[in-house]
Amino acid sequence: MKLEGRAVHIVTASDENYVVGVMVLIASVARHNPQARFTVLTTEWSPASHAKLQQLRQRLGLQIECIEISAQSLRGLPISRPHLTRTTYARLFIPAMLPAAERVIYMDCDMLVTGALDQAWNCDLTGKVLAAVRCPTPTRSFAAAIDLSVEHYFNAGFLVLNLDLWRSEHLAEQCITALSATDCRYLSQDESALNHIARGRVQYLDAGFNLYALDRIWQSPLSDPQAIRVIHYITRPKPWNGNCPFGNLWLQEVARLPEMHGFRPEPQSLRARLTRLNRIRKAYMGQWVGKVQYARQIEAHQLVHQVLAPRYVTTGHF
Repeated sequence: MKLEGRAVHIVTASDENYVVGVMVLIASVARHNPQARFTVLTTEWSPASHAKLQQLRQRLGLQIECIEISAQSLRGLPISRPHLTRTTYARLFIPAMLPAAERVIYMDCDMLVTGALDQAWNCDLTGKVLAAVRCPTPTRSFAAAIDLSVEHYFNAGFLVLNLDLWRSEHLAEQCITALSATDCRYLSQDESALNHIARGRVQYLDAGFNLYALDRIWQSPLSDPQAIRVIHYITRPKPWNGNCPFGNLWLQEVARLPEMHGFRPEPQSLRARLTRLNRIRKAYMGQWVGKVQYARQIEAHQLVHQVLAPRYVTTGHF
């Protein structure tokens, strides 16, 4: 597949609860990838949210297409993890929704882009179903349920999809059929399905394309933090509903958007604040008693922040 001259095509999806995430994702992608085009798979967005996206499109001169996925089409698919909604399954509809596209980058809408995505966009997908980043903290039970080694389990938040292969082998339909079965063995919903269906045909990307926003950095590419291109706010809280690692970078991005004027993060519960403080306490206690892995992970977190923060000094609207 020849990609020379083709603009990076980003696809994301959300319901009304994640609209602000979509806005920040698109703005941050466009900042570092000015020729990118976008498709947003929406589920029950309000007219006001569509208007904000239209304002962003016009102000930045972006190519943004919205495609509605009905809530009815997602009904019946299982949800067992509290931070997910059924819109997570929207990525399985991409091959059918974009019949002319040969390749897209799917990105979760709880991501912040900090650099160019060309390396991922141009990766070799010959014979590969998709490209993704290995999960640095895989849950062993998730991998074991699909007979996959943990070192091959990937996070599904950033995917480069070979859509021709998806359509020719009806892979999305296979995923949905398996997910809808009463004896479904996938413990992490569509992420497990994607890992199962793509096994042995995954192009693994540098970890900088999907850096987990955690208080301790688990990924290993950080000998060169400049290579980080995507921050992923993988669990709760998100930057828009609580205090989280690297959340200040996300908030600086949203502050640049006049379309989001007046936005304020939701207040975080006392329990959530205490939970995070306890995690941080354990990490620093581990460092204090001499556990090398804790010291390295904390140092990596601090180094990454030092590298990324200058990219997000707020100087006005984008």
